Amino acid sequence: MILLVENDISYTNDLRAMLQAFFAEEKITGVSPNQVADYNRELFKEFRFVFTALFRDKHTRLRLEEGGKVVFTAYINGDYEDRTHFRNKLKLASYRLLSEYTGRELPWGSLTGMRPTKIATKALNDGLARDEIIDGYMDAYMTSEEKATLAVDVAEREREILSSVDPRYDYCLYIGIPFCPSRCLYCSFTSYPIDMYRTSVSEYLDCLIRELQIISYINRKRRLISIYIGGGTPTSLDAGFLERLLSAVDSNFDLTHLREYTVEAGRPDSLSRDKLKVLSRHKVTRISVNPQTMRDRTLQLIGRAHTSDDTVRAFHMARECGSYHINMDVIAGLPGETPEDMRYTLGVIEKLGPDSLTVHSLAVKRASELRNQTELLRENTRRDTDRMLRLADESARKQGLIPYYLYRQKNISGNLENVGYAKTPCIYNVLIIEEKLDIFAAGAGSVTRVLRMDPESGEVTGIDRAEDVKNVDQYMQRIEDMIERKRTAASHELRF
Repeated sequence: MILLVENDISYTNDLRAMLQAFFAEEKITGVSPNQVADYNRELFKEFRFVFTALFRDKHTRLRLEEGGKVVFTAYINGDYEDRTHFRNKLKLASYRLLSEYTGRELPWGSLTGMRPTKIATKALNDGLARDEIIDGYMDAYMTSEEKATLAVDVAEREREILSSVDPRYDYCLYIGIPFCPSRCLYCSFTSYPIDMYRTSVSEYLDCLIRELQIISYINRKRRLISIYIGGGTPTSLDAGFLERLLSAVDSNFDLTHLREYTVEAGRPDSLSRDKLKVLSRHKVTRISVNPQTMRDRTLQLIGRAHTSDDTVRAFHMARECGSYHINMDVIAGLPGETPEDMRYTLGVIEKLGPDSLTVHSLAVKRASELRNQTELLRENTRRDTDRMLRLADESARKQGLIPYYLYRQKNISGNLENVGYAKTPCIYNVLIIEEKLDIFAAGAGSVTRVLRMDPESGEVTGIDRAEDVKNVDQYMQRIEDMIERKRTAASHELRF
């Protein structure tokens, strides 16, 4: 446990993010200097250390105490109320202090947050050269050259995709199927075992199709460019229900301008020839066959109901049943795995030859079962996870797969990243991260994102969100409320 002491809470989130980057498994307790008196010297023994930030008009002091003694101190000059200039100074000073205390350097340095590539995107738009941007990452945030280069690579690819869409007329559709064959140990998504809801699937689809009809009507004068059906595992539905869902999409939406049609078929144990033929018949273009790892002992540990052989069989079956773009997901930092395990997994994947590879760093969320099993987590070090990411990057590039989107999550292993590599990028994956296009979503746990735009300049001025409740039963009971939320989110859209 870590005690965070601040005399001003303006930068609490930034300090917490930096502390968690180094100590992901530690609970952080925040107090004011006046409240420190409540923690006498005996109670201080409960904390790994005390991190204090004392903000003054022109002079801020950071202090790290261990066992009641000051171990490290740092000073920051500048007006802390000037958030634009002070925030990065504070994060960099905190990073240096924690790096010295732990003897560790983080690949992303002082950069936290979901989108480390946005700095490169802005710099490219300002006309800076690649080398200047890479040097800027390393100087301002103490990132490694490798991560700085990756950020620029991704930003360049994202720009190409974003320049090909028009936010005034184009939009995307997300459809959520919150069912899975079983729940994985690390999962925090809206997902329920399909066997518990067999008798409710038909009613769920009734409600989902009702939402789709409204979304279609709201966007009747626009161009649908991407459909993404996720979950959960959409292919946990049987072939008949899949047929019903995809037929509803066909009958309600104009697919003339559709550039991609994705279905997450991720769990190999959820696939069959009948289902793959349904997807092919409805002109689905992209699917996933996700191993996560090719080590059977790990698959069993994390609650996957398939083996590595099942993954290989499912992949070949998908190749036989349609001309799909096939993605494969792997996770770096799974409990008990080493870089050699990742090397083995990548070797099997290289022989299969997927069209894209998505590499996740393990993120342990509060809602996941793995959160309560810290002894499993401690078997992996941040350094091992970063080595796994390097191996995956080398393997992807060797296969001709180029990085095109990158994001991070809270509680991600080692403050690292998730990266998508592909020959042909998935437009939806970029747009959901960059939030540069309206995404209308249907289904339990889904989130509609509608841009607010200046009607004259076309500039994005904000984003309205309409969230569907996560609980399947409540979603079905409150479907009219879910629909009304979408109408409200879209009501200001003069361009419709």
